[in-house]
Amino acid sequence: MNELQDQLIAELDELIKLLTSCEERTWVSFFKRVRHLIDHGDTRGIEAIRRMKGGMGSFNDLVICQINGHKIRKDQEDTVNIELSRLGSLVYNTANNLHIVLSK
Repeated sequence: MNELQDQLIAELDELIKLLTSCEERTWVSFFKRVRHLIDHGDTRGIEAIRRMKGGMGSFNDLVICQINGHKIRKDQEDTVNIELSRLGSLVYNTANNLHIVLSK
């Protein structure tokens, strides 16, 4: 479990760094809280990640772009959103794998 937990924390750190660089405050705050919970062995952090992709206003709805008030150049938007999707999927999948391990 420690290996998956460490992997998830590292992935969260990358995601937080990307979001911070674009000044996306809402999701940075969410992922920092989740990271803290996971770092302290609290499974509520894992459950929060597993719920982040569903419904209106979910992480899947996030688009990093100037029009949404993010600090980013127009020519960076596609690249950043591809990376955002990649990191979000990594975090989500690792959290699911950790959930499976903990459920056994």
